[in-house]
Amino acid sequence: MPLMNSSPIPLCAAALVLLIASVTSVAAERPPNVVLIFVDDLGYGDLSCYGATKLSTPNIDQLASEGRRFTDAHSASAVCTPSRYGLLTGQYPLRAMGGQGVWGPLPTTSGLIIDTNTQTIGKVFKDKGYATACLGKWHLGFKEEPNDWQVPLRPGPQDVGFDHYFGVPLVNSGSPYVYVNDDSIFGYDPNDPLVYGGKPVSPTPTFPAEASIKSPNRFSGALKAHEIYDDEKTGTLLTERAVKWISEKKDDPFFLYFATPNIHHPFTPAPRFKGTSQCGLYGDFVHELDWMVGEIVNSLEDNGLTDNTLVLFTSDNGAMLNRAGRDAIQAGHQPNGELLGFKFGVWEGGHRVPLIAKWPGKIKPGTQSDQLISQVDLFATFSALTEQEMPSSEQKDSINMLPALLDEPSEPLRTELVLAPRQPRNLAVRKGKWLYIGARGSGGFNGSKPQHHAWGGPAAVQFSGHKNSDIENGRLKKDAPPAQLYDLEKDRSQTTNVYREHPEVVEEMKTLLESYRPKKGSQGTRQKKPSPKKKPQAAKQPPSPTASVSPAGRGTTAGTTKPNFVVIFADDLGYGDISCYDSSGVKTPHLDALAEEGFRSTDFFVPANVCSPSRAALLTGRYPMRCGMPVARNENVAKYQDYGFAPEELTIPELLHPAGYRSLMVGKWHLGMEVEGSHPLDAGFDEYLGIPSNYEPRRGKNHNTLYRGKAVEQENVPCEVLTKRYTDEVIEFIDRQQDDPFFIYVSHHIVHNPLRPSKDFVGTSEKGKYGDFIKELDHSTGRIMQAIRDAGIDENTLVVFTSDNGPTRNGSAGGLNGGKYCTMEGGHRVPGIFRWPSKIAPNQVSDVTLTSMDLLPLFCGLAGVQPPDDRKLDGKNILPILIGKDNQSPHPFLCYYNGTNLQAVREGNWKLHLPRTTDDQPFWSKKPDKTKGFVTLKKPQLFNLDRDVNEKQNVADRHPEIVARLQSQAERIRNELGDVHTTGTDQRNINLVAPQER
Repeated sequence: MPLMNSSPIPLCAAALVLLIASVTSVAAERPPNVVLIFVDDLGYGDLSCYGATKLSTPNIDQLASEGRRFTDAHSASAVCTPSRYGLLTGQYPLRAMGGQGVWGPLPTTSGLIIDTNTQTIGKVFKDKGYATACLGKWHLGFKEEPNDWQVPLRPGPQDVGFDHYFGVPLVNSGSPYVYVNDDSIFGYDPNDPLVYGGKPVSPTPTFPAEASIKSPNRFSGALKAHEIYDDEKTGTLLTERAVKWISEKKDDPFFLYFATPNIHHPFTPAPRFKGTSQCGLYGDFVHELDWMVGEIVNSLEDNGLTDNTLVLFTSDNGAMLNRAGRDAIQAGHQPNGELLGFKFGVWEGGHRVPLIAKWPGKIKPGTQSDQLISQVDLFATFSALTEQEMPSSEQKDSINMLPALLDEPSEPLRTELVLAPRQPRNLAVRKGKWLYIGARGSGGFNGSKPQHHAWGGPAAVQFSGHKNSDIENGRLKKDAPPAQLYDLEKDRSQTTNVYREHPEVVEEMKTLLESYRPKKGSQGTRQKKPSPKKKPQAAKQPPSPTASVSPAGRGTTAGTTKPNFVVIFADDLGYGDISCYDSSGVKTPHLDALAEEGFRSTDFFVPANVCSPSRAALLTGRYPMRCGMPVARNENVAKYQDYGFAPEELTIPELLHPAGYRSLMVGKWHLGMEVEGSHPLDAGFDEYLGIPSNYEPRRGKNHNTLYRGKAVEQENVPCEVLTKRYTDEVIEFIDRQQDDPFFIYVSHHIVHNPLRPSKDFVGTSEKGKYGDFIKELDHSTGRIMQAIRDAGIDENTLVVFTSDNGPTRNGSAGGLNGGKYCTMEGGHRVPGIFRWPSKIAPNQVSDVTLTSMDLLPLFCGLAGVQPPDDRKLDGKNILPILIGKDNQSPHPFLCYYNGTNLQAVREGNWKLHLPRTTDDQPFWSKKPDKTKGFVTLKKPQLFNLDRDVNEKQNVADRHPEIVARLQSQAERIRNELGDVHTTGTDQRNINLVAPQER
């Protein structure tokens, strides 16, 4: 790793002597005080002195007029937590966690991510005898992981250089909604402790939509502490405490790190500031911030400290284009000025921030500097200010910028700078005038619809009126270069990507960037989760690639983040039930958006026409006959008491565990939760919230009993509340797991009977309660997608939507023959949508045959996990098809079972229905019914699905050679997987007497 600017920049000898003498003279009299005001989400264009016209910041402007304003200053990251890590440690955030890096905001239960042995700016001052305090937002974790939020909250700020801490522990938009005082909860009552995930949760402060979102509280208890917390009083409270602390410490040198929650969402200025700007709550919140700065500066003057105090003002990253930000833009305000991009992204608007320094008599007033500077440089600068040498381990990133504060160097002090976005692949490096970004886009937020909270990608560029040559109509151009190069001297607004015009510069910058990326093998090792004793390990699984003391940045190796996986699995939803598959279906805007932004399969096959076997196949990547679960369970029927999911089967969550994934399942299990070894937690899920089977109270209490893990969460739970409960659980999991790779399996009850949508959706469709239920499913999907966007993991999350089988009488198979309970296409062909913005191109519609069994090998491949080779998998890794590199199905043959009866085989577009009797049929298909296809069949029937997907024209007589070939394939399948009267060579034992009978 190169040591940036390790040799000093030559200065005029006389000037250097004067500079050193000046600082030494001050130090001999009394060391200078330092006040660092670190603002949250304030953009480059959010101050009058940086060009804003729709708001006014007289106190901050005065700071600039009495000091120096920097025009090329940068946060170490475009994200809050890593930016703060860089500021306090003087290290690039990519070095955190033993080289694993910290890339996103810390989740709620994270431990302290700064090693207590690491030198920080707080310790720099403490080592020199200063009093030190941190007031405001922390967001760097408390305690060891996981943080259980029980006092004392140690290690914490007091263990990394601060005598005193008071403030908001994480972020003002996320719980817990309490203040922390030193290492305790402010207002702490030992008889009413704070409990993460406890019930009932304590209230969430609420504000109008124009204030932008505030996440639901995830904590119970600490009611007194929650009552004390008040968003609209937080700014005033922190300011009063800062003024008081300055007055108390006026006789001794001090360092105050004042980290304001302003102007992070929600935008909650004190009432006296509301309506005072011309750009809504956004500007009003900036006005409150300006008042806070004025109060602190006035307190220095009142205590006679002005002349001996260095005041620094800056922001943790650029502005965010949330609801209030969009309102501000529509009012004529540009939060990031002329700069491209927003918070979380690596374009200039994400990290080029205001920086103002005032020190009367030392810093020339009314001056401006274009020195390239990073907030990691404050570590070396403060070390020089206090006449201390930095530890050699800290010198590689932080550069002494004191000459740029006190003098006007003619040469740049810093020539290189690493800039981090939310997504590691978009890591960037600056060298002189050149900025190189290692991938397309910003690597940050990517919302694009009016209801989205987190805008930041191409759509945000269009909305804000900025221009970029890679973007057209709010989307990245298909022929855009694979990476980006900008000449910031000529084009600070990044209007033109000159990647193709300067190949030699690209190669140089690419090599430079790679020199900064963590090297493979630099991470520690994560302790593997032991597999259940009954289950064999998957063959050839590689060692875990990541480990750390904290969740932040987990799942990353050499700058590549493992993707998250979310599977949304509807129940009995037909091919034609949603509007992106059939215009006459229920209007489903969120699912339609999912399809528009990704890949929609028109030939997606599930290997069973009823729920239990379809679920077993999805989790194992194997046909139900092969994994021993071909028949749907009937709960509370004695016959099925030992019939459950085989513990020997390996599942998606089990295979992902060694790669650092945490897995959540919510909803319907229906694989024998009561059978030993067949519970979701036995099948590899870390967390479970759901009901053992269908919602059917008439069949017994377990059909309306909600379980959390293996414990009862609630008995007699109403069906109407389940979808919201499940969705809330998923959103909460995403919120705390967003910096770890995860797998979420959302197994809905919708649209299985009973049709009981929540009251908010009754009457919202034109198709009765069935349609209303689908509307609720669509809304749930929209909420989950919004949570993914809000967490900043949209581009790194693969979302799959499908159904377990075709529809019942209430639904639509979209013109296909049959539905649930039969082996016509309507029973097995269901919606299949894949969305992954960074990998899967939008607006794809494909007729390549795919199956739900493909998910397991797909996820294993993407997670870097070797699928098991001690058993046959029927699924295939379909990534080449999803990303447009292949258009051939990996499935030359498909077999259609009804229970244990092989009823059809398919080769390409040829589908052969096989002879069958009533006795061969499972109990759900024995009675003739026009929706259930062929109950009996004396001769095979052949259909060409390319011309006759409705299976109306039997062409067996015209193609006897095809019939013979497919009959031969059917015999091969019977020998391998079994049939009603045949045990297959690779058929797991079915622990059920007379499986085809009720």
